[in-house]
Amino acid sequence: MSIPTSEQETVVQYDRNGETMTVYTTDSTQITRLDKIYQRHKEQKQAGEVVAVEYVVDKKLLSYRSKRVKPVLSDEQRAAARARLQTMREKRLQANG
Repeated sequence: MSIPTSEQETVVQYDRNGETMTVYTTDSTQITRLDKIYQRHKEQKQAGEVVAVEYVVDKKLLSYRSKRVKPVLSDEQRAAARARLQTMREKRLQANG
């Protein structure tokens, strides 16, 4: 039983004096993303399917930004990035081929 996307949420909770924070999420995209970085602390299941995951991580990893910064690349940097991306695509095609 999956949770509708309109009801999926992520909650970050920490206290002022603690050193860790708890990240609780029912958002399947965030679960996938956080699984790549952190170890699961708790799971909630319904009908054998994971519907929520809790992670405990260092509070110092939380950051706030005032705005989104778009990188300004030179023509050479853009060409180098394009070449790297093309190389990765070719390797992926060869591996799947």
